[in-house]
Amino acid sequence: MEPEKADNSLMKLSLCYERKPQFEFKCVLADNSFSPFEHLNVSSSTENCHPFRKEIGALIDNPPEHSFWTSFTKEDTSKDCMWVDSSLQLRELANKLAEQNIFAVDTEQQNLRSYLGFTALTQISTREEDYLVDTVALHDEMALLRPIFSNPRICKVFHGAQNDIIWLQRDFHIYLVNIFDTYTACLLLEKPQKSLDGLLQTICNVDTDKTLRVSVFYCVCVFFSVVSSVLSMLNLSLQTRDWTERPLPPTMLRYARTDTQYLLWIADVLTAELKEVKKYDESIRRSNKVCLTLYAKGQEDFKLANREQYDCRERAWKLCIWRDLMARIHDESREFVLSNEVMLEFARKLSATYDVFKSTDQRRGRKIDEVWAIFLCHHDDYFNQIISDKSVALDTIPIRKPDVAVYESDGTLKAVVSEDGACRTDSNSWRILKTETLGGPEKVEKKKDLCNSCGKEGIELNRHRIVPPSYRKYFTETLKMDQSRDMVWLCQKCQKIALEAGERYKKTMSSRCEVSQSSHQKMVEAKEYVNIRRAAAALLDRPTIPESRREEYMEIVERHYGRSNLSREDLEGVRKIGLMSCKEEKNETSVEKQIIDNLLKNSGEDGVKRFCEEWKQQFVNDLHPTNLPSEWGM
Repeated sequence: MEPEKADNSLMKLSLCYERKPQFEFKCVLADNSFSPFEHLNVSSSTENCHPFRKEIGALIDNPPEHSFWTSFTKEDTSKDCMWVDSSLQLRELANKLAEQNIFAVDTEQQNLRSYLGFTALTQISTREEDYLVDTVALHDEMALLRPIFSNPRICKVFHGAQNDIIWLQRDFHIYLVNIFDTYTACLLLEKPQKSLDGLLQTICNVDTDKTLRVSVFYCVCVFFSVVSSVLSMLNLSLQTRDWTERPLPPTMLRYARTDTQYLLWIADVLTAELKEVKKYDESIRRSNKVCLTLYAKGQEDFKLANREQYDCRERAWKLCIWRDLMARIHDESREFVLSNEVMLEFARKLSATYDVFKSTDQRRGRKIDEVWAIFLCHHDDYFNQIISDKSVALDTIPIRKPDVAVYESDGTLKAVVSEDGACRTDSNSWRILKTETLGGPEKVEKKKDLCNSCGKEGIELNRHRIVPPSYRKYFTETLKMDQSRDMVWLCQKCQKIALEAGERYKKTMSSRCEVSQSSHQKMVEAKEYVNIRRAAAALLDRPTIPESRREEYMEIVERHYGRSNLSREDLEGVRKIGLMSCKEEKNETSVEKQIIDNLLKNSGEDGVKRFCEEWKQQFVNDLHPTNLPSEWGM
């Protein structure tokens, strides 16, 4: 596309964009581009790891004692509720929270009319007061609360914190340190009622309006990919339960407040029960392990359910790509752009043109022209190119991408700087997404079922961990939760080479960490015995295995005996080979444990991280892989 035409197209596109609250945000940490999310870096490290992993690790190792409430009664919940929508109010709230030792938190999301979603409301309750924070109006100021949420002295109470943790990271670079999750407590206590509604009824004798739980139900439906079957029923409710609406109706205000108003009371009751059964420490550990979760941009995982759908998978995949592109451009959820049901209906059709596609969409009783006025204006050429297998360059497609936000030391937004270094005052920032092919590298890897090393397609693949679990189980809790990416899919030939490369690196590490040769020999023998036992068990217990695999297993056992023509008794004889007695196993210190203990003692967690990176480099040097996952960075 010529530059003049691209500029003209950009101007026309901006006219058909619907104005949304998120377009007023000056600082958008997670944009709709294919670039990975960048986490807050507090130590000038080049790694994209959790900035507070050490503080969280300390809480996991030494769970703190919490006192949530004393002599709590239902009358104590009749406290004031404040709506916070100005910078001054937010700063005052931050000062009050800094003086607390515990408070309750929840968030409400806008998911339907946004590609990645964003936090529309945050509820906070202390012992004295309830707060509803308008995170639409204060989106660019929420950094003021970062020091509060990451303070290990202050406990934050959630019910089901998993999503709230990653949403706060995504929108505000807010990382949680020291939490108590009442849902985790319910799991440990094996309570029949684990939902917040159930706890409110059984503990607080409070009934909630379940019709207001539509937004939560919608999030769950999205996660399990069943929105298309229920969206028609919930469409009206979803439209009327928009958390970006201002002012919020009284019913929604009551619902939002109830989410945290009684949470400290519930936490106090659950804590007493946990201590009775000696599960309190475990509850604190599990709650804070979740804090180590890091947000990452998701990818569309579209699965076909039956043979008829499987036959049209290629066209369905192309429609997935087109739907994803439209959702990114217009900042809509994929489901809002095109439902799975309609997409499959079109994928089954023989004719593949833009006009046929428009006539297919009879969903939700809306007029076709109104539906596609937003999504397909000036984009029919991209649609036709995708369907007809033509390559589409994205260097001229406008996707809203944020500039760089600059904050004061106290978290106040100072300025927003554009790519040319100039300060920007308007909120309409447009950038051009630059990538080589439609769908980006993540999409290509997701689509192709091929070996990450040799690149062969259409063959049986095995999942292979570069750093074996036998080493990882001796990592510290912090390192176990660290999402190091070292999993690849390999064909049998490449996996065999990878295992041999791993054995060489094990010998190198044994020598470097001064692990005795006898211990290393025992380790090698033990691994070999495992292979023999597995081969014998497969030959005895799995009569239907493929002939090629049967020959492979038989070769392993024959190599052990030094002869062929083995009987069933011979196979039974090696099923328990190499197994130690319980007493011997108790006194045996594994080589893996010796190596990890040595690294932690001499170099700490950084030494273990280097150990993992060296192992990955050994894999690269020996196999020269052609299709490594993009997140490896090698």
